[in-house]
Parts: sequence; C-alpha cells; structure tokens
Amino acid sequence: MCETKNTISSSALKTVLDREKKTNGAIFTIKSKATGKEFTYKISRKLWNEKWWTFVKVETQYMNFKYLGSYLNGKLYFKGSQIVTPSANAISFILGEVEKGRIGWLDSKMEIYHTGHCLCCGKTLTDSESINRGVGPVCAGI
Repeated sequence: MCETKNTISSSALKTVLDREKKTNGAIFTIKSKATGKEFTYKISRKLWNEKWWTFVKVETQYMNFKYLGSYLNGKLYFKGSQIVTPSANAISFILGEVEKGRIGWLDSKMEIYHTGHCLCCGKTLTDSESINRGVGPVCAGI
C-alpha cells in the first residue's frame, strides 16, 4: 500500500511548535519551489527543566530517520555545537520563520507534504478538511 502525501500550509508547523509531542513525532516533507530540493523530517517536542525542547530527525533512507539535533532560538544543536548541514540549515530557517509568523512568505517559497497523519498526535486523518489542514479536529481545537 502506497502512502499519499498531501500539501499543507506552513501554518500547520506552528501547531507542531506550540505543543508537546510525545508520539513518534510529526513527519513531513519540505520541498523548495525554487530548487526542487526536499527533505523529510520527524519532529517531536518535550518540556524538560521548564524549557521546551524540539527534537529534529531527518530521513536518510525510506522511513529511516537520523537524529539531527535540538532546535532552539532559530538554530539546531547537537551536543552543544550548532549543526550546519543543508538539512539542518533548512529546518532551522523554516522553523524560525514559522515562529516569526511569516507563513504566507514560506508558502510562496516551499511546499509542505504530510503522510495523512495528524502532525500533533500522529493519528490517521480521515476527513478532507483534516487532511488539508494536516491536523485532526481534536488537535486543532475544533
């Protein structure tokens, strides 16, 4: 069975950054409209020592993810050092722009695809509105 990928607005990434994700993480692909370059990420979040931590993995082979680092203040870090690989730079920039609320600009520069699962809880999305949003009705607060 082939999983379909659905295009969503970068505003869905705001949802990922706004809440804890104890599941295996939100999985989505980001593709540059200018270059066609794409990366698939898995992101999870956790509150630890009164600070939110965003953990980022990148797909290296089909559904095989490598831990890149923790996102904080517009940068990705691993063991105290900033990570500056192309995939780390891309997600750091994008998450920083999401935090700044530059959703329209991001949507004009890239496409975001999800696998048909809620970016917050990971459950399979079953209605068209949820699929288009990338987030189910409970997680969206509807």
